[in-house]
Amino acid sequence: MAERYDAIVIGAGMGGASCAALLAKRGLRVLVLDKNSIPGGKAMTLAKRGFGYELWPIVGGPSLGSQFERVLAELGVPGEVEILAPKQKNLLVYRRADGSVGRVVGSARPEDANPLLLAELLGLGEAEVAEAARLMMDIVSMPAAEVDALDDVSLADVIARYRVPQSVVSYWGMWVNIVFVVGLDRVAASEAILTFQDFMRNGAGRYHGGGFGKMAEAFCRSVERSGGSVRLRARVERIRIEDGAVRGVDTDAGAFDAPIVVSNAGIQPTVLRLAGEENFGKPYVERVRSLVPSEAIIGFRYFMDRPVIEHGMAISFSDASHLHAARLAEIEAGRLPDEPLLFCVVPSAYDPGLASEGGQCALVGTICTPDPDFAHAEALLERLDSHFRRLWPEAEKAVQRVERYTSADVSSLTRDRAVVRQGGECIGLAQSVGQCGRHKPDARAPVHGLYFVGCDAGGRGCGTHQAVDSGVNVAKLVLEDRAAG
Repeated sequence: MAERYDAIVIGAGMGGASCAALLAKRGLRVLVLDKNSIPGGKAMTLAKRGFGYELWPIVGGPSLGSQFERVLAELGVPGEVEILAPKQKNLLVYRRADGSVGRVVGSARPEDANPLLLAELLGLGEAEVAEAARLMMDIVSMPAAEVDALDDVSLADVIARYRVPQSVVSYWGMWVNIVFVVGLDRVAASEAILTFQDFMRNGAGRYHGGGFGKMAEAFCRSVERSGGSVRLRARVERIRIEDGAVRGVDTDAGAFDAPIVVSNAGIQPTVLRLAGEENFGKPYVERVRSLVPSEAIIGFRYFMDRPVIEHGMAISFSDASHLHAARLAEIEAGRLPDEPLLFCVVPSAYDPGLASEGGQCALVGTICTPDPDFAHAEALLERLDSHFRRLWPEAEKAVQRVERYTSADVSSLTRDRAVVRQGGECIGLAQSVGQCGRHKPDARAPVHGLYFVGCDAGGRGCGTHQAVDSGVNVAKLVLEDRAAG
């Protein structure tokens, strides 16, 4: 006879783990299932050969006052994971149109924000500074009602209203690429502006003591403290649905019953594979199938025998490397930039305990299509590697071991393929025009007792913060629906 729970959560990513912890804290008997051996999903932290690291570059925003802190407080363990928001750890490198290179170092803390650094980085003249500042101030001070009215407008459309130089457009393009992993002409202005405002109030560049994924591990421990269960290396094969309602799940480790299933597996894999599209109306299935994910991140893990990079986060971009729809299409066709957009995170620069014996791990990535079969991945990786070694030439002798990852690896580890040319996406459902705000999928599925959590429904903001925001929101929905019978 199958074990019975009040709720089953599929996936121990940031959204699933936070939702499960909150439900368990409120008295539900919760089961968390994850196919991996470590909680955290795309943000899991590994420990290997003296290093602690994520599988690709991950930092978060906002730095302070995040949903991570709020959830830990609600669970009664506010200090279980240390929030790290260091000063002078964020490096930006910009290759200007004249070939010169600007470099500035910023802080993850809001009190250290210095708008003049942007003018210095981009090499702006006096008149250009004034118009760039007007754009910045209009975005930062935009009232919430005006922000929400921009669901159907891209951030590129908003910026086009101002007479700013290409360097400013490239800066915003880079920012959108890193935060949302989509192009400037695709991201919904509402989502971008709301997130930027949050960053200005509370900083950006947050990391977690012991590794970014330690937060998901803490959430899972809270589930167990509250009487729930976490089963790792357990792959869900099917969500059982009878008479339009959830009955439980079947896994490679057995069957489990519950009237509530919260899926952190992604809306497309959940509907099209796990639950079965036959349990949903045709218009809903067509809508789910039409949803478009974020782009992917591919790159390298460099393990070095000495510290080479002093900054926790480093981003290198140019007018030719920040990505928009046309440029992404060029990359997909094999027309690659000489110096790809480069995003680097060094875990031990935040927490020295993540590297032993004086070593250092650098997680480096660039953006491309989420298609796991991307034909030009190797060529793009070669250019990324060359760019990394030009930026930090001393790495040439320090690098002892290199591991590569592609969108195929991301898909294999974190998100089953459900739609052709998708699966390796960095975040999940893209925060793009037509898919954000009032257009975002409902966290409640049209099957009684089935909910979506994570970056595909229920939350707003940057990456993992969006996921935990959804965890908070979906936990409330589940509790409300349960109370209503």
